[in-house]
Amino acid sequence: LQHYFIQSNLRMSGVGISFGNSNAYISLWRGERSEILANSAGERSTATLVGHLEGELLTGAPALQLSSRQPANTVSCLKSMIGRSLQDITLSQACKLEQHNDEIIVNFGNVTRKGVSALVKCVFDNLKETADSALGEGKHSAVIAVPLSSSPSFTSTVRKCASAAGFSVLDVVPDPLAALLHQDDNGRGPPEDGHSAVVRIGGSTMSFTLVRCTGGMYSVVDHVDTDIGGGLFDKSVGKFLSDDFNKKNRCKVEDNPRSLSKILKAAKSAKHNLSTLNTAECNIESIYEGIDLVTNLSRPRFETLIQNDLNRMKQVVQEKLSHHPDIVVGRVVLSGGSCKVPKVQSLVSSLFPESVILGQTPDEEVSLGAACHFGTLCKYQNVKERLELGQDGTVAIPVCPACVAVKVGETSTVAFAKNTPLPCKVEVELPEGNAISIEAGGKCLVKASVPASDEKCRISLHLEMLEDLSIEGIIKDLGNNERTSFSVPGVAGA
Repeated sequence: LQHYFIQSNLRMSGVGISFGNSNAYISLWRGERSEILANSAGERSTATLVGHLEGELLTGAPALQLSSRQPANTVSCLKSMIGRSLQDITLSQACKLEQHNDEIIVNFGNVTRKGVSALVKCVFDNLKETADSALGEGKHSAVIAVPLSSSPSFTSTVRKCASAAGFSVLDVVPDPLAALLHQDDNGRGPPEDGHSAVVRIGGSTMSFTLVRCTGGMYSVVDHVDTDIGGGLFDKSVGKFLSDDFNKKNRCKVEDNPRSLSKILKAAKSAKHNLSTLNTAECNIESIYEGIDLVTNLSRPRFETLIQNDLNRMKQVVQEKLSHHPDIVVGRVVLSGGSCKVPKVQSLVSSLFPESVILGQTPDEEVSLGAACHFGTLCKYQNVKERLELGQDGTVAIPVCPACVAVKVGETSTVAFAKNTPLPCKVEVELPEGNAISIEAGGKCLVKASVPASDEKCRISLHLEMLEDLSIEGIIKDLGNNERTSFSVPGVAGA
């Protein structure tokens, strides 16, 4: 992760922001915990749609309401258009999109044209109002979560839009790592070494990330992004509602764009309700020639309708896991609103039967994790003095260049795994024996023993590897407390 110098007046509070294609979330870090902030409407999420009505730009709930009445005057999925050209856009929009230089322009009914960056700033303006309600007016410090595969252009645009809205952007953190940070800062203490997986399913995209944790540092092993998202569930349910209505009334309701928009909105609402209820009522007034659409949808029926979509998601995860057959995933973190669907959670559990499944509020995990990262930065105000930033804003962290193991007789115990961030301290309890050897990359670095101890004594070993790759060690007889110290000038394989 990137690190930046934090001024001392930022100790108290700051925010973490998750900006998605469907919704944005803002979390507050205050004291030692993070919490989601509700907007002026009392909602924990803010829709990232932007609408145009009578010369005014609308965001959040007003824009969401306008999308049903005037779909051509609203634009969604802004995140997928940041830093991209029109030919790269695969999601259809009811409004007109144009290309101007390096930016996509949204044409609202041939009346108003706005660049994507200006519309993204409108969403951040809305989030700024939410932050002001909790912290008071001012330039609030923020950490923003971005996709792991974000381009420099994407990250730069998001930073500029947030800054223009009144945030002081301290750092950006990848979405999957933010989700892990929230779990690790959520009262669980330092993360254990091992592998974790992050499954993120949003409204229009899905990502799967394998992460290795070594000595408290995250390393991404593999990652995949797809255009599969919870919007597929909406379309599958919407098709069912349309077909059922057409069969009863002998019509084609989906031919009317406004009616189709209402059906998809009802399908999305049913999806959310069925995450906690067993049935959901889809009720749309006067959807076609004065006829209402009224349908009850049960959870089993819903799960049947989305089965093909779930199979596609399952295939994405299975294909990526097949490339790493030796990796044992200790925990899986769910993030993204579509992971609230019980059938999705069951799918993930079946893919990882031996893993711990985390993420009770998957739609909020990333934002809460971004706020946790802000809290971490506030603990290290001298980071600029200790670390030098590269030209790309990243930090070069020294790591152990080879696996360092301690050998007693024929038994070998790993002390420092390869790529462990330095400096690092470990305590190792060893089997019977009074002599050890420390090896790296198959080569013996040093041999040590405890004087006046027999071959069946129990010994412990304290090791510290410094940033210059040297090792300081103390070997101790647990029976008589005899000890001896030793040093290794440098690890072989560096």
